[in-house]
Amino acid sequence: MATLLKRPADLGLALIGCLVIGFLLLPVIVVIPMSFNAAPVFEVIPSQPSLVQYERLFGSREWFDVLWRSVQIALFAMVIATAMGTLAALGAVRLGAKARSGIEALLISPQIVPSIVLAASAYYLFAAVGLVGSIAGIAIMHAVLALPFVVILLLSRLASIDPALAQASASLGASPVRTSWLITLPQLRLAFVTSGVLAFHVSFDEVVLSLFLSGARTKTLPVKLWDSILFEVSPLLPAISTVVVVGSILIVVPAMLLQKRSS
Repeated sequence: MATLLKRPADLGLALIGCLVIGFLLLPVIVVIPMSFNAAPVFEVIPSQPSLVQYERLFGSREWFDVLWRSVQIALFAMVIATAMGTLAALGAVRLGAKARSGIEALLISPQIVPSIVLAASAYYLFAAVGLVGSIAGIAIMHAVLALPFVVILLLSRLASIDPALAQASASLGASPVRTSWLITLPQLRLAFVTSGVLAFHVSFDEVVLSLFLSGARTKTLPVKLWDSILFEVSPLLPAISTVVVVGSILIVVPAMLLQKRSS
C-alpha cells in the first residue's frame, strides 16, 4: 500500500518539476522561431520565414566587434580563474578541516555576494587605478566571479584522488613540485577543461559587472543586448539571443559531460 501511494506522489512531483522547468525555458525557446523572420516585428510564428536577420547579424561589423570582444574577455577570465582556482584548490586540500572550511567559504563568496554589490565595489576600486572601461578590468572581475566554479570542481576531483600515489612519489625522492607536476596535475586534466569551459561561460554571459565596468569602446555582447532592448528594439535581437543560447548550450553541455566522465 505504501508503495502504491509513493509512486503517484513521485509522479506528481515529477510532473510539477517538468511544468516548472517548461515555464522557465519557454521564453528561451520562443526566441528561436522568432529569429527566423524577415518581418520588422516580433512574431512567435514567423509570417515571413527567412534567414535575413542572421545575414544582417553576421554582416554587421558593430555586432561582430562586440562578439569578438566578449570572447576575448571570456578567454582572459578563463585563464585567470583556472590558474588561480587551481592554486587555491591545491593549497586548500592540504589544510586541516577547520582551516579548509574557512578558505572554501572565502573562495566561493563571490557567488554568495550579490553581483550588484561586487559591481559597485569594483567600480570604485578600479576607478581609482584607471581600470574602469578597460578589457583588463572586466576580465579580472569576471575571473573573480568564475573562481568559485573552478575551485569547487577541482576540490571535488582532488577529493577522489588516492593520496597514496603522491605519498609513493615522495617516498621515492620526488620533490613536492615534481610530484604535483607528474602525479596530481595529470589526474586533474578533465577537471581543468570542465572548469575552464564553465569559467568562459560565466564570463561570456555576465551582465551586471560588465554594465558597471565597461565603457563606450569596451561593451560586451550582453551589455550591447541590454542597451538594444532599452533604446532600440531591433528585429536582430531574437537572432542575437538565439546565437547566445545555442553558444551557451554548446559550451555547458560538453562541460557537464566531461565532469561526469571525470567523476
